[in-house]
Amino acid sequence: MIVLFALSLTVIVLIVGVVIDGGYGLVQRRASQNAADFAALAGARIVAEWISGDTVDGTDSNVVAAIGNSIAVNGGAALTFGSVGAPIYVGQAGSSLGYVGAGSIPSGTVGVQVQASRSWTPYFLRFVGINSWSAGATATARGGYAAAGPPGAVFPAGVAEAFFDGRQPCAGPVSGSTNSPCYPQHLTPGNLNVPGGFGWLKFGCSGYGLGQVSPASNGGCDNSMPFLQSEVGPPGNSFGCCTATGLPGSADKIGSLPGNKASVDCSSYVTNGTVVTIAVWDVAGGSGSNAWYHIVGYTGFQITGCSGGKDLEGVWRQPFYLGPTTTVPGFAGEPLAVQLIR
Repeated sequence: MIVLFALSLTVIVLIVGVVIDGGYGLVQRRASQNAADFAALAGARIVAEWISGDTVDGTDSNVVAAIGNSIAVNGGAALTFGSVGAPIYVGQAGSSLGYVGAGSIPSGTVGVQVQASRSWTPYFLRFVGINSWSAGATATARGGYAAAGPPGAVFPAGVAEAFFDGRQPCAGPVSGSTNSPCYPQHLTPGNLNVPGGFGWLKFGCSGYGLGQVSPASNGGCDNSMPFLQSEVGPPGNSFGCCTATGLPGSADKIGSLPGNKASVDCSSYVTNGTVVTIAVWDVAGGSGSNAWYHIVGYTGFQITGCSGGKDLEGVWRQPFYLGPTTTVPGFAGEPLAVQLIR
């Protein structure tokens, strides 16, 4: 009976061990995957900055720091860099281009691949000789320019594409130095593609619009200040905008809101330093209520002044969106993006 009891107890311990330690192992496997996912996205963000031409922030050492910090925060085992076993840079087809931490980001890099792991001592299975368990996971993420429309509402203003040519996005606090990219730029209404041109846009109208849902049962909107204010917010309300630009079936033209908008209030955005999403246009046409802008993309803009709604003042902030990503920007001010692909 003692022998049978010992054998039975061993079987019970094994069953309980499989249930308890196996379940815990699945949790650790999920945690390893999360750590790998977040680390890959962190590294891909730096790769996106490198693709955009930012040689200050887009460096191999910053990729190392981003991945290492993310792994540490999410509980993964510490990684080695620059040699076998290190995260790797990947190309467009997923090919390995070199180790992260080797000193530079290789030409043709579009993302990173990271392997994360966690190790622990089993609770029950250690009594039958299993003293250590580990779980690992791999993730690949890409960085680059955003290839899709922005999430959420779009501020009802479009800025000329020419504004972004030769200009760098602001990465710090608003500056009083005229030579700084963080110095607020004054934009004036107009339908020409000039560096200082912008226009108020009427999202949600029938006709030109990017496929939005109409804000009114009659299928239209008007050129009044109250309607513009309802779009400006807060909260911003672009009535269902927007589809991505440049895709089959995508309506890339949107109507303008002409006339005097001297009563529009943007003070909430100015006071809080809010970065809003704005449309970017390359050409315009028509006149009056039939005027339109051709939208080529979207970007971030911190509003620092809104002279009653007549003029607009602010600094360009290059935002990050979720993927998909592309290595070729649609326009000079294209947002950056990261995308978890595996």
